[in-house]
Amino acid sequence: MSTELMSVNDLGRIAKAFALSNLFGFKNETEAFALMCIAQANGLHPAKAAERYHIIQGRPAMKSEAMLSAFQESGGAVKWIKRTDTECKLWLSHPQGGELEVTWNMERAQKAGLGTKDNWKKFPAQMLAARCVSEGVRALFPACLCGMYTPEEVADFSKAPSVEQTEAEVVEEQPAQPQAPANPKAAKKEIDEETKQFMDGMKGLWTQAPEIYKSTMDEFGFKSANNVPPERRGEVFNTIVANISKAAQHQSAPTADEQTDNGEVDNSLF
Repeated sequence: MSTELMSVNDLGRIAKAFALSNLFGFKNETEAFALMCIAQANGLHPAKAAERYHIIQGRPAMKSEAMLSAFQESGGAVKWIKRTDTECKLWLSHPQGGELEVTWNMERAQKAGLGTKDNWKKFPAQMLAARCVSEGVRALFPACLCGMYTPEEVADFSKAPSVEQTEAEVVEEQPAQPQAPANPKAAKKEIDEETKQFMDGMKGLWTQAPEIYKSTMDEFGFKSANNVPPERRGEVFNTIVANISKAAQHQSAPTADEQTDNGEVDNSLF
């Protein structure tokens, strides 16, 4: 499914409305904005972010039911063979990946060092099922995951990624004939808000697909989001979104976890 690209400002307004509504589980406006950027990069309407994604320990994650939905929409078929508190077994089939049966039980979870965690004690069936879904879909047709993990998997990661906060540089255009605005504080606040929305959006794209983000920024000749002048922000942002969307049609976009062997994220690009 494709949709018309929204501007950074439009995404910001939608994110603010969603966060203020308290209806969709977003903790704040920034979180909503980042997930909406990811949804748009994957060819979905930004509002779909509420249905598909979570932020867990600072990482974007795709809900397991959204994974199954995307898998089935792409031509896949699934059947639960067993789903209990001690074992889950899922059969999957896809025209481009063949067939696979995935089994997760508490014995396997214990060996992976997961069985003693609180969520595994309280919701064993859901945790086992999420592992079956993620493993099976990732093996047969990873393109529909866009490099993401389920919230249950992300919660089991050893630590959240180390992301440095980047201070946004506010660049104000000087008019040909300087004229003080009627309300200087309001004007500066508006500029700051636009810059913040742009930086949040770029950060969401970088988190989703670091390699595509870097290659696109290199093509434009910018080392970081701070270097992008205000008049070119829309062009740069929309180009990165389009490139991520194109890549998602062919293969799974790499996650930040997969960029280095030790799981650390290279923050120098953002």
